[in-house]
Amino acid sequence: MIRRRTPVPEAVAALRTDERREAWGLTPDGTPLVATASALYVGPTVLAWTQVEKVSWAPPRLVITEASEVEGSGAVRTYELAQDAHLAEVVRARVTSSIGWSDRRALVPAGAVRLVGRRSPDRDALDWQLVFEAGTDPHDPLLRVQAERHVEGLRRTIG
Repeated sequence: MIRRRTPVPEAVAALRTDERREAWGLTPDGTPLVATASALYVGPTVLAWTQVEKVSWAPPRLVITEASEVEGSGAVRTYELAQDAHLAEVVRARVTSSIGWSDRRALVPAGAVRLVGRRSPDRDALDWQLVFEAGTDPHDPLLRVQAERHVEGLRRTIG
């Protein structure tokens, strides 16, 4: 059986990246979305996989929640796709594979933080993110110091 590739629309081909296109999609207004090894390109906007907290797909909508310091508070971007060449699957796989380590730690006197080690294609060491649970004040100096100490320990042991 011969598998035919969907022809790449001109708007997708015109979106210049320094990387190979792994998947693509087009919105109804013709905005191209292109997934590469390191990022999602949406028109002129580049969103690195390490900046994405969560992805959901309910055809034809692709919903991307950006990573932020407080869980679930990142910007939410919703794209309706008029054309889709495996974009949702590749985006989900890339976001998932960018997570090298994730662990929840309790903080004293109250609250919790998730320590997330993210892989970047251009680095060997993990990039560490602190994601405070909702209701935990990321600006509280006592909680911040505890969270940063947890990350320091992980950097020494994991990288």
